[in-house]
Amino acid sequence: MKLRTKLTKGDLRTHLLYFGWVYVLIAVLSFGLWNLIYAQTAYRPPQDARIDVYIQSSTADQDAVNAFLEPIWKASVPEEELVNAVLLMGAGGDNDYYANIQLMTYIAAAEGDIYMLSSADFKRLAAQGAFVALDEAIEQGIIDAGDLSLNSGKVQLLESNDKGDLVPVGGMQQFGIPARGLYRFATDLAIDNRDMVLAVAANSGNEEDTITFLNALIQATRAPIPDFFK
Repeated sequence: MKLRTKLTKGDLRTHLLYFGWVYVLIAVLSFGLWNLIYAQTAYRPPQDARIDVYIQSSTADQDAVNAFLEPIWKASVPEEELVNAVLLMGAGGDNDYYANIQLMTYIAAAEGDIYMLSSADFKRLAAQGAFVALDEAIEQGIIDAGDLSLNSGKVQLLESNDKGDLVPVGGMQQFGIPARGLYRFATDLAIDNRDMVLAVAANSGNEEDTITFLNALIQATRAPIPDFFK
């Protein structure tokens, strides 16, 4: 004999009351698994076909920055498959422990092509050889610095001597472009650029196009000084 019990609405409510969390958990895990699979299999342009711009800012919006960069990218280096902004936490500095950990992790992993950092972080990393010297690019006109004051972008390399002490090596070199006069960073993107420096990562893997794009970015962000900077 086969017994058959009709399922009522009350039975269903009772079942969901006690076991509803199982279905929620299954849905959450399924969604997470799908995102993981998509992240692992989604196409990512190779390093020599993309430019990543890493910016220290706690006020900017990443989507807005990417929208701002897109026309500059497509006009200056259209052969690149992607130009993407990555916002770094905090404003850097010796006392910002977590921001320093994040920044050093990216540098050590050879991620990022252009960095926009506080002057202190830029100088500390540039002295260790983290960035490309831009003197030749400026002399050849590949980077048009115009009337920008370049002094805060000059750094002398440091190397360890036999005793393990850091000592200066060679003369001052132009490792960065000070962003103070590039006021569209502030007016259009809510990035406080007054003590920021733009630099090209030494491990970029895409140095030529990165420098070309950096120059285009410099020209695109020139603007009259806003009243709140005066």
